[in-house]
Amino acid sequence: MKNHTIENILDRRSVRSYLDKPIPEADLKWIVKCGIYAPTARNKQNWHFTVITDKETIEKINTLSLEGMERLGIAKEPGYHIFYHAPVVIVLSSALEGFSEMNCGCALENMAIAAKSLGLDSCIIGQTRYMFNQINTVDINRMLKIPDGYQHDAAICFGYRQGDNPEPKPRKDDVVDYIR
Repeated sequence: MKNHTIENILDRRSVRSYLDKPIPEADLKWIVKCGIYAPTARNKQNWHFTVITDKETIEKINTLSLEGMERLGIAKEPGYHIFYHAPVVIVLSSALEGFSEMNCGCALENMAIAAKSLGLDSCIIGQTRYMFNQINTVDINRMLKIPDGYQHDAAICFGYRQGDNPEPKPRKDDVVDYIR
């Protein structure tokens, strides 16, 4: 069977090494649009996307996240970068109401698959939540343009993969039951 959507889903990996190469603006707009077109519970669309291409801001988020991890005793190897030096990061936040995190999860996956279809790779990042282990989280929300009444959910980074596509991890085969 030849189906490009299924092929992109099965070929998509979490990539952790990126080239220092910008993503074309048109591709970035398609990725964001695909995120916006993700399904949401009761069609709330209760999310906010902060698209970051500014290297200084990406480095600031990385530093704040690593500092938060250190405060919690989460060890990382020297030189670790939570975004793997990807040129684009999108931070997702959502309204403080039901199902908003699930809605953001749908948007993350839509964007990851859209990126793959455009020849880009991605990695969904949960470690950004550690940046909020700071004294003044209001400044972080302001820096990331997170609207009042919204909270950070996750981030995703995008770029051109450096090296080969990682091999898929083995999948568990005892996780499905059918009731017919």
